[in-house]
Amino acid sequence: MADPNNLPALCSIDEFLKHDYDFIVIGGGTAGLVVAARLTENANVNVGVLEAGAANIGDPMILTPAMYTKAIGDPKYDWLHKSVVQKSAGNITIDQPRGKGLGGSSAINYQMYVRGHKVDYDDWEKLGNKGWGFKDLLPYFTKHEHFDDPSSYTTKPNIPLETTYDAGLHGTDGPIHTSFSTWRLPQEKEWMAASSTLGENMGSPLEAWSGDHMGMHHSLSTIDRSNGELTGTRSYATTGYLLPNAGRPNLKVLVEALVTNLIISEAGEVTGVEFLHEDKPHTVLAKKEVVLSAGTIKSPQILELSGIGNPSILSGAGIKCVVDNAQVGENFQDHPATAIGYELVEGEKSLDMLQQEPELQAAMASYMTDKSGPLSSGGAAMGFASYADLATPAEVKSLQELILSDKYPGHNEATKKLIAGSLGDHNYGSLQLVLLAATLDLRYPGNQKVLLQPPAEQLGKQGLALAACLARPVSVGTIHITSSDPKIDPAIDPGYLTHPADIEVFVKGLELLEKMAATSPFKEKIKRKYHPVELDFGDRNSVEEYLRHTCATEYHPLGSVAMGKKGVGAVDDRLKVWGAKGVRVVDASVMPLHVSGNIVSSVYAIAEKASDMIKEDWGL
Repeated sequence: MADPNNLPALCSIDEFLKHDYDFIVIGGGTAGLVVAARLTENANVNVGVLEAGAANIGDPMILTPAMYTKAIGDPKYDWLHKSVVQKSAGNITIDQPRGKGLGGSSAINYQMYVRGHKVDYDDWEKLGNKGWGFKDLLPYFTKHEHFDDPSSYTTKPNIPLETTYDAGLHGTDGPIHTSFSTWRLPQEKEWMAASSTLGENMGSPLEAWSGDHMGMHHSLSTIDRSNGELTGTRSYATTGYLLPNAGRPNLKVLVEALVTNLIISEAGEVTGVEFLHEDKPHTVLAKKEVVLSAGTIKSPQILELSGIGNPSILSGAGIKCVVDNAQVGENFQDHPATAIGYELVEGEKSLDMLQQEPELQAAMASYMTDKSGPLSSGGAAMGFASYADLATPAEVKSLQELILSDKYPGHNEATKKLIAGSLGDHNYGSLQLVLLAATLDLRYPGNQKVLLQPPAEQLGKQGLALAACLARPVSVGTIHITSSDPKIDPAIDPGYLTHPADIEVFVKGLELLEKMAATSPFKEKIKRKYHPVELDFGDRNSVEEYLRHTCATEYHPLGSVAMGKKGVGAVDDRLKVWGAKGVRVVDASVMPLHVSGNIVSSVYAIAEKASDMIKEDWGL
């Protein structure tokens, strides 16, 4: 790995301010580092990156795949955002972990590499976003990917890989490595076998990254298994896009620089950025464009702090409106998740073994020796199930009518039609199911530090959790500033479970988890259900109450600066902010509708496509 103390691109404030820049990228995260790397391929293009967090280069907490549970909730790596009180989800605030530092959330995520269903991206195009369908994005999925084929692994897996794949559908020379874990939860094989008996679409897909991922399979992870220097470590935006290009003289990166606002004229033209470094204000100009890649929470905040947004919201925060764009901060979507916890029979092991000293020492020794063992693992077995397969035709029809009615606020009519249609599609995964390799404290879904640890009564025991997540929630939320102070978080309201349709889909997911746990050969691995100890699935009120009090984030917030037609989206399909000049947004916030599965692959693809758009627009 490059020496973090000798990276020419990482510079001091004085060095950063010496240079002139064609482009300023706000946010050195998952998307921002992609844009910076691609634009500086042209030696005549100068790019400056402002990152609010630290560099964290070479940090074992980030590089060690299984350490994400420790990084989440640590202020060194996580912004520690919290939602406003979720009245429809336990009446609590719910943590919204987001990566802070170079690499952004790609530095602290679960490393599960999932491409959405082709319907997800085709529906973006149906919403008026030309060039954003699956066939248009597929080249950018392969462009960012470096698939490490299992046939090349030097570490033998602890259990055989039973997921099929087509290497021809994957990238082989991109910056981000993807691989299958060489250490897998021992119960994955039985879970997948049991699941395959529960429905026609519940077996393993032929190629889960082809645009059709129905059924259960081993997940790919963004972990390097190329047998090189970084084998067995997290592959993320920093290792993939920054470090190989950190010697470029036309790339400068300043960390611990908090952007306060864009420099914008009365006519709505953005010419630069104001930021704080060591609490001192500074200004930097962009000759061509500012690229806002601060993420789903920070990007709308920065736009609103700059006077771009809904006039009534801006005035309430003491900000003068320069560009009237009421869609900024709207359309916020996240995948809500719920789970059931199970204790394993004697002799079975999960990642809970790392809570015990001998097993932890052995795992550390394996990882230090050849980057193998449980510490080298990311992601898990997972898959997708169709609501249409789990419900009766009458239930599907009733749910679709509920979504299309005007009874509840939420998405616009065009989006509601797409969501309703997908719920009736037997080939669309409305539910993501995940086998989580450790005991969780499901009593505290809003507190990540507690949730990701076993409850006291389960210490010393081995367990796991089965999670169900909504792929396309009907509930929608907002992110808006309440203060002109950039250090104060905006009001983050995911609106979890505010639409009753989400409860209907979640109930089917919870019932499916119970069936999985009661089906051979997986059921022979289960000793008991530790949470909830008692839940009568015949009592609808009890099931709904459980769902509302175990709802947590699946860490996939997006859509708060969505692309769409003028008056519908906040940015156009070239990602330029409606009503403004000289600024475009490139991150998860531009996605107009949620995708089925984890979002990091989609963010990389968006950033790769956006980089080409910027080059095209400027003739670079």
